[in-house]
Amino acid sequence: MTLKDTYDVAVIGAGMMGSAAAKYLAAEGMRTLLIGPSEGDETGVHGSHHDEARITRITGPDMTWSHLAAASIERYAHIEHASGIRFHKRCGHLRCDLPEHHAHSQISAVRYVARDLSASAEECDHGNLLVRYPYLQFAPDSLFHFEPAPSGIINPRLLVRAQQSIAKQHGLVLMRDVVTAIRRSSGHFYLTTTTGVVKAKRVLVAAGPYSALMDLLPKKPVFNVRPETVLLVRIDEERARDWSYMPGIIWNFTHHPEVPYAYVLPPVRYPDGCTYIKIGADHDKDVDASSVAAFDAYMRGEGSQQTARQLYGLVQELLPDLQGAPWESKPCMLTYTGHGYPYIDTFQDGWFIAAGGCGQSAKSSDQIGFLASRLILDEPWPEVFDRALFRLRWHGSDNKMSL
Repeated sequence: MTLKDTYDVAVIGAGMMGSAAAKYLAAEGMRTLLIGPSEGDETGVHGSHHDEARITRITGPDMTWSHLAAASIERYAHIEHASGIRFHKRCGHLRCDLPEHHAHSQISAVRYVARDLSASAEECDHGNLLVRYPYLQFAPDSLFHFEPAPSGIINPRLLVRAQQSIAKQHGLVLMRDVVTAIRRSSGHFYLTTTTGVVKAKRVLVAAGPYSALMDLLPKKPVFNVRPETVLLVRIDEERARDWSYMPGIIWNFTHHPEVPYAYVLPPVRYPDGCTYIKIGADHDKDVDASSVAAFDAYMRGEGSQQTARQLYGLVQELLPDLQGAPWESKPCMLTYTGHGYPYIDTFQDGWFIAAGGCGQSAKSSDQIGFLASRLILDEPWPEVFDRALFRLRWHGSDNKMSL
């Protein structure tokens, strides 16, 4: 195999976190290589950002995730302007939650975060909500928290493209390839790809679930890679117009025995030319996959049909007009860490990680990439982010690691 050029830093994983980190590193004058496969290639590696819509919001029940989101959302307009790529729809965010006295209600925590971040938000009662969104049907005792623009939805494919466009303006090299192994020798890293070998002074592993599934780390941290099926319900052009200002929705409930919550996206046009309502929830309970080959087979299919049937029942409950509407299911992969926050940490000198979105990172990926770039450049983090929260956790250890 041919030894290719030497870079200051190689970022493995051209998804949402990796592309954001590469942008910031290139902007600092680092000779940066970003490595990741093209969508739809035959490498057996798949990207979770290959979709048209994700919810973006500032407020949630967790303060740290909300700070990550707020910092990222604040930069959306700049990213769109600098790249010329529009990826953000400012349609607002609606949270439907259980009554405050309920053990599973998260509304009090959401209100606390909103106050702490001075986020614009309003409480709605059931009657007001029906006036604003008459096509949505929630339980009468539900509590509603509405967050206006800039909350809404983003197109993750286009966000990744925008990040890479800006990075290329600063000299980024994008390589459409897959890294299969990393070796360190004489102070440099040698990255074996499917077509050759790359040499770099530093390496950032930002390969999402493949950070755990492939041989990219010197030691295996605590990772839980889960399959998740989402449902796309097709709607006609009339409903797409009538529901065009529907917000992104997070729906917290307890009436479904197998699903603890759901998220629902407003009408979005997909590459096939059709418009869909997207709904997702918890991970698939009936799918067991733990290897690259197993997840490759899963991602080439239609996901769990058991999950799909559950989601179809939920979306018809929320939007009764969708009774009998055609649908299709899609597979996805989520990567959970040992503490519920991304790993943004150092394995050893020059070898870094930014991975583990825990199902919440799409809206926050720009800030996660920024923090990773500060780590690599040995620059301080914003004070609001405690680096200890993002440290690696290891199997069978005390999970303490010095930075």
